[in-house]
Amino acid sequence: MDRFLHIIVNQQSRNSVHNFKNLLIELPKYTNQYKIHQTKNIEQLKSLFELLKDTLKPDDMIVFVGGDGSLNQGVTLLEELDISNVIGYLPSGSGNDFARAHGIPNDIQESLAYFFKVKEPRSLSLIHANEGQTDYYAVNSVGFGIDGLVNHVIAQKKKDKGSGSMTYLTSAVSAFKRLEPFPMMLKVDDGIYTFERAQLALVVNNPYFGGGLKIIPDASSEDDILEVLVAEDATFKDLINVLSRMVYNKSHLKNKKLSLFKTKKIALYIDAGQYGQKDGEVFQQDGYALTIQTKKRLFWL
Repeated sequence: MDRFLHIIVNQQSRNSVHNFKNLLIELPKYTNQYKIHQTKNIEQLKSLFELLKDTLKPDDMIVFVGGDGSLNQGVTLLEELDISNVIGYLPSGSGNDFARAHGIPNDIQESLAYFFKVKEPRSLSLIHANEGQTDYYAVNSVGFGIDGLVNHVIAQKKKDKGSGSMTYLTSAVSAFKRLEPFPMMLKVDDGIYTFERAQLALVVNNPYFGGGLKIIPDASSEDDILEVLVAEDATFKDLINVLSRMVYNKSHLKNKKLSLFKTKKIALYIDAGQYGQKDGEVFQQDGYALTIQTKKRLFWL
């Protein structure tokens, strides 16, 4: 590989200390054309990109070492700052759904070997949600309702608990009891749908979410199609049914309280305050009027 690598390590990701030590040992076996940058928060990451922007060469690659949230923050800032360099990724988080969807090993030695076997970048679809001056980007999913609330609950507990699919499942049970159904309108390619008692609106372009849960098996970021999963008026019994089927036999989409749509463009209106999540990163608004579609980006995969 003749590209210069700007390797960005999120010091707050779950396995950062262990993987950083291994990275220092293994990386020189493949190349000496790199610089490692360590960041602790999104403010430091933004400052780094603002410094790099004027000196980056077109063939330079930006490689993120962290979890799905770290990758999301990086992709979002690159889009906001109009930096179009190819993105590389070495997983070092707890969920790693992007890595799982694209067959990237979680072990740092194996992921480096995988990385340096790649010959050319691939064009993948990001999820891009816009409302006025506000833009949200995601590589895996954007979710509202119970999905946003679950991620909010997990974020509050992260200092005491790990993360991953089991944490998501247990948090979903507690979050469901707190969730108030909300009115929602969804416009997709084949029509307009209204939901008076929605509980979930999940937009995905990868099969996995929640740290390894295969929510939409056919979803793919290789195309420009978005899958939208909506839950309405589900009971606690329905929740247990969906979660157990998702884990054991992947038949959860047969539940009658779930509706699945495939579309290239979405208009989503939620007339209530709800938590949202983008690749596990939580946000909140009093209501939403979003347009959502895909945007292409080059990844070294």
